[in-house]
Amino acid sequence: MPAKLKKGSVLSAVEDIQRMSPDAIVQEFDRMVEHTERHLKEGEAPHMPCTKVADKLLRCLRQHHQESYMCFPAMEDYRQCVGLAAQAYVDELAEREERQNPQLLPVVPPQVAPQTIALPTPTPKPSPALPTSPAAVDKEVRRTRSWIKPWTWLR
Repeated sequence: MPAKLKKGSVLSAVEDIQRMSPDAIVQEFDRMVEHTERHLKEGEAPHMPCTKVADKLLRCLRQHHQESYMCFPAMEDYRQCVGLAAQAYVDELAEREERQNPQLLPVVPPQVAPQTIALPTPTPKPSPALPTSPAAVDKEVRRTRSWIKPWTWLR
C-alpha cells in the first residue's frame, strides 16, 4: 500500500509531472522560462558588485589554506565592498520606490528638539558626620572599597 504524500512535497511534484502529457510539460516549461525572463528584465541584468574582490579573496584563501590570517586585508576589502554595495542597493530601492509612489511622506532624519522643560534637581541628602581625622577617613575609604569587588576600586 503506497504511503500518502504530503501536498507540496518533492515526491508529489514528481508524481504530478509524471502524470502530465509531454505537450503539457513543454507548455509548463515555456511558461516558466517566460516568467523567469520577465523577472530578469524587470530588474535589468543581475549585477554582481564584488566579484573581483571575491576572486582575490578566494585566490588568497586557496594559496594560504593553512594560514588564513594572511588574507585578512583581502577579507577587509571584501567586507567593505559588500557593505558599500548593500548600501547602494538599498538607496537604489528607496529611490525606485519614491519614484513609483510619490505621494508618500518624505523621510526626515531625527532632529534634536530644544530642551525647554527644566528637570528637577535632586536635593543633596545631609551627610552623616564626617570624620575629621585622617585615620578615620582612611578607615571609611577602606570600608567602602573591596579588592574582591573591582567596581568599588574607582569610588
